[in-house]
Amino acid sequence: MADAMADALNQAMTSLAPALGGLVTNMPSMGEATAMLATLAPTVAPVIANLMSGTLPKGMEMPTMPPMPKFEMPTLPPMPKFEMPTLPPMPVDTSAAENAVNGAVEQIKGKHDEATQAANDLVNHVTNKGNEAAQAANDLANHVTGKANEAAQKANDMVNQVTGQGNEAAQAASGAVVQVTDSQKGATGPTGERDQEAKAHFAIDPTNTFMMWNAVFSDAFKPFIIPVIGLIAGVVMMQFPEVATTGKLVLYFGSQSFMNIYMGWVMRTSVTVPKGTKLDSGKVLEVDLTGCPAGFALTAMQQVISFVVFCIFFAAVYYTPYRYTPKQLNSAFEVFCVIIFGCVFALNIALNNFSLGYISIAVNLIIRSCLPLSTLVSQQGLAMCGLYPFKACRAKEIILMIIGVICAGVFTLARIWGSAASGKESDSSNQILGVIICIASLLCGSLNLALAGVLGECKLNVYDTVAYMAIPATVFLAPIAYFLQKPVPGQWPEVLHSAHMSDWQILKATWHLNKTTMSFLFLSGVFSFLYNIIQFSIVHTLSPSATAFGGNFNKAALIFLTLLLPFLRVHELPGPPYIQVIWAAVIINICAFSYYSYLQIEAKKQKEAEAKAMLKEVPGDDDDDEDEEDEGSSDEGGCC
Repeated sequence: MADAMADALNQAMTSLAPALGGLVTNMPSMGEATAMLATLAPTVAPVIANLMSGTLPKGMEMPTMPPMPKFEMPTLPPMPKFEMPTLPPMPVDTSAAENAVNGAVEQIKGKHDEATQAANDLVNHVTNKGNEAAQAANDLANHVTGKANEAAQKANDMVNQVTGQGNEAAQAASGAVVQVTDSQKGATGPTGERDQEAKAHFAIDPTNTFMMWNAVFSDAFKPFIIPVIGLIAGVVMMQFPEVATTGKLVLYFGSQSFMNIYMGWVMRTSVTVPKGTKLDSGKVLEVDLTGCPAGFALTAMQQVISFVVFCIFFAAVYYTPYRYTPKQLNSAFEVFCVIIFGCVFALNIALNNFSLGYISIAVNLIIRSCLPLSTLVSQQGLAMCGLYPFKACRAKEIILMIIGVICAGVFTLARIWGSAASGKESDSSNQILGVIICIASLLCGSLNLALAGVLGECKLNVYDTVAYMAIPATVFLAPIAYFLQKPVPGQWPEVLHSAHMSDWQILKATWHLNKTTMSFLFLSGVFSFLYNIIQFSIVHTLSPSATAFGGNFNKAALIFLTLLLPFLRVHELPGPPYIQVIWAAVIINICAFSYYSYLQIEAKKQKEAEAKAMLKEVPGDDDDDEDEEDEGSSDEGGCC
């Protein structure tokens, strides 16, 4: 390659040589140039001297310079055309680069295959875990269904056995009656009356239809059969998407009915001291001492136990991904609202528990069904004081609420008058006290809703409520439980030799008489915490209309079950005509408030539709609708 370039340079120099030679030949010689300068010297020398001195001789003019000889640039011959020689291609070695690129491609493919395999492994792992969970749920459902079928089969077999034996006994008795009648016919005259007496003697008592029920279940467990079935059925149904919503409603019914029945059972119907027990005074107890009528102390105990359970839960999940942090209270006003709500809420629950020691669940629920009217009255009263906006009063809704309240009053009076007519004056007086306390609890519930509208709710969930309200509620209830003297129902005056006692004295006596009853009281705190969690989770996953329907259905169902099932009653049902009045009042009350709830749901749907139409025209937020939903469902909040 260097030799080629040298040859090209030599050719270029050879081509330029003639042109350079011609240029040199045409230039004037040194002698000619000297002669020209000598000719110009005489003329130029004076001028130069004068110029040096700065003046010209007088009368002297600048000499005219002779013309310079014309010098013409010789014409150069044309440059020869020079072409760059074509260089041979340089050899290039690309094997190393190709190898590097191929190596990188193979490495990328390997990483891609590894990532794909890892993703497939993760998908397979998640799929396997999902299949295991589904299989476990199916196994649980099959196990529960199998156990239920076995229990139902055993019950049917025992019922069939008892029925068969009863039929055989009745048939034998009928045959004996016929034989006796035939043998004495003619000798003793007409035997119609004797035949009726014999048949009545050997006939099956209708109360014996509960014989199998009494044999299978104890008296303490009977009240919880229906709620437990509801809880189990609700949990199983929630595992299947097609009936998940219905399962939530069933679970809602099971949990709410369980808590209501449990509190009524603990407060009034559970046996603390059985009859036949010899007292310290030497007297034998003729009637069971039942319940533990200490509503204020029990509510304070529930708040403390719920707070302890919350602390255990908080510590257990603190170092896990499920850590829970309570809502921050950012101002003194929020702290004030929490304290006020906590005290009113606790007083509402305490009065409700207090009333359950004196009245039945049916009376308690039918009084609390009047909450819409009492809330409306509270809100309108605050509005007249300028503390709350006026609520729209619809004539149809107000009439329905008044009808429901009147029926609730008729129901309550029929129960009290029926007890008085049966000769149980003490029961009727205790029921009057229980009704007054239940109405006070109802007013506290209305006040709680009204205060929420005046002060503004802090939007606390069930965990925040326990964390912030348990201590203020306990401090508020403790003096009432310790100092307030109240009349005690049932056999408590006979056992404790005092007709008036405080809740603290009743708790000490219960601890002395039956520690098992005290364990039931402690257990109620755990149940109330779990019930609030279940209720909060279900209510906030259902629509407001479904929640309202579930709440009304639960109250109606519990009232009917209390009237139909003897083991759910605190007092025996009165005879006619009171029992007919009670049934009529219950049916009309439930129909009135159910229709009222339907009108509320329809009004809310209409309001939501109007709000959506307005949002299409003018963008905005829907905080007002959320407030309405919270107010509509707040009746279902809290524990019993």
